[in-house]
Amino acid sequence: MSAEQGTSLSIISLPGRAEAIEIPWDAETARSRGIFGFDSMDARSRSFNLIRARLLELNAKRGWRMIGVVSATPNVGKSFISANVSAALSRDPRFQTYVVDLDLRRGSLSDFFGLSPERGVSDYLQSAPGADVPSVYHLEGERLLILPTVAGRVHSAEMIASERAQTLLRSMRTSDERNFFVVDLPPVFANDDAVTAMGRLDAYIVVAEEGKTKQREVHDAVGLLGESRLAGVILNKYRGGVVSEGYGVDDYYAAGYAQAESSSKS
Repeated sequence: MSAEQGTSLSIISLPGRAEAIEIPWDAETARSRGIFGFDSMDARSRSFNLIRARLLELNAKRGWRMIGVVSATPNVGKSFISANVSAALSRDPRFQTYVVDLDLRRGSLSDFFGLSPERGVSDYLQSAPGADVPSVYHLEGERLLILPTVAGRVHSAEMIASERAQTLLRSMRTSDERNFFVVDLPPVFANDDAVTAMGRLDAYIVVAEEGKTKQREVHDAVGLLGESRLAGVILNKYRGGVVSEGYGVDDYYAAGYAQAESSSKS
């Protein structure tokens, strides 16, 4: 049990599938948007299945179910990985998987899933009228729930550190143990947001891009966030197959394919 359970600290009831806004979705839409994680028969989902297996192993061993996805620098496919890993996780009926966009300035999960949210996580964090709880979206025929953000020039550091952000993260923590959260965070060195949010999460994975991300940048990011909670490093757009099991900062999963490069935005 979390140390926060049983206290009077504020929590909210996270909307489930019954309360979520359903949007049209099918296999062709998924493929056209570079979302391969829903289809276990698609060879392009293999990398995401391996990452899913690692996260489920950590859940079984350590109870970890709030996983951040970060990169050292922008534009290496972080949100592409978040979308596909959460899609792969959502196929496990033991869990209700949520993907949460906390990249408040540059969030692009809405683009990957074809959403046009009137309100997003950022509106909830800013106490916008009518945003008493974050808006949640449900893809027709799938089990994944999405908390998108409306990206913009906002004071993200203040928003991530706000009481509403703490309430959201606390509510995730104290929600049903069958809820699994993938949280798309800003690049580590873009601002302090990722470090602040990681104080409430269980673990994180780092996304790097072959030929673009320097090994020193990965080491520095892990040094800042702490290696004890590192779930793995994902090498995006790698064409040589899985490099290793990816259990540490010097080991990598491989993910991403040429077909998806145009979709990898952040």
